[in-house]
Amino acid sequence: MTAIITSDLHYTENRKADSVLVPGMAFAEAITDALVDLVIDRHPDVFIMTGDNTNSGDIYDAAHLISKLQKIKNAGIPIILTTGNHDFNRMDEDDFEAAYFELLDPVDRDPSSLSYTAVIKDVVFLAMDDNAVHPGGSGEFSGATMKWLSEMLEKYKGHQIIFLSHHNVLYGETAEDTSAYRIQNNDLAELLRSGGVRLAMTGHMHFQYILESKGLYEIITAMPFNSGHLIGNLQIDPAADAAHPAMLTYWTESIDFEKYGSEFAQAIRAADAENASYMNQVFSGLMDKEKVRGRKKQAVLDLLGKYFLYFREGSIAEHAAELMSDPAYENMLKALWNHNYGPWIKSTVETTKISSSWLQIPLGE
Repeated sequence: MTAIITSDLHYTENRKADSVLVPGMAFAEAITDALVDLVIDRHPDVFIMTGDNTNSGDIYDAAHLISKLQKIKNAGIPIILTTGNHDFNRMDEDDFEAAYFELLDPVDRDPSSLSYTAVIKDVVFLAMDDNAVHPGGSGEFSGATMKWLSEMLEKYKGHQIIFLSHHNVLYGETAEDTSAYRIQNNDLAELLRSGGVRLAMTGHMHFQYILESKGLYEIITAMPFNSGHLIGNLQIDPAADAAHPAMLTYWTESIDFEKYGSEFAQAIRAADAENASYMNQVFSGLMDKEKVRGRKKQAVLDLLGKYFLYFREGSIAEHAAELMSDPAYENMLKALWNHNYGPWIKSTVETTKISSSWLQIPLGE
């Protein structure tokens, strides 16, 4: 079973959408077309989107995105997608169902939300709507949806089950300052573990990240409009025998704009460079506020450049020792500590233990 996964597409037809922080927003249509062409060319068994499908939740934007996704379905590739908080900025639940569900092939439906199951080559996907309780806000399941989820885990016991949602399952599990990213049902992770789920795939963060807790893995898939323009690939190989259980492999790659959407490749690279320059100016201003100047300031800025490169490509775990041993590391944290970036950078560098660009796990008992 093969899949291509993306999250937080934030598709928009608004040409005036701010693209300084997210370079690809200026090329939303071109990047989406490139992604569609890539999916059709690769022809995976399923294409997955984990929420924030449009930037505004506007029905007009949704209609244009759906017309593009229809090409994937017409090519014989099933689509699975979940709700995201941005999807309800200007749509309600009925609008979302009317717009998107013609693309989908649900097997089971939750009467209390837009959650459903899809089955691809005997792999069961729990495509969860974590916005039903707080549309457009934080992620949470109602008691009725948690009951339905339990019933689905029981129904598909013995199958390979993958959990999909927009908000996160494990990220922020032990940290108050990141709890807003997480689905606010404290018993969710344990419910999934007890139901035999090894993998949750989510979004919302906009950057690629993988973490693990007590045997449950979470893959947070990147936003394709961000610098790096990453997508995820998933492959599940069946068990060969008792000694060789089913194996799940996940890896990321950048959209190849030279092959897909080549007429925009140079402009997209220029937008990425503009974003890097803008962020350098932001951090330079923060250094000035903290009276960090001269060679010390430049050393911190150089280290920040490395950090964000590794963060975008999902290789923080591989480069953590390099970052922490840099003479500018402590100066960087100190200078940024009162500007939110410091605690965040320290946490990602010192607690990230798994590569965020590649994962392989056995799925046997």
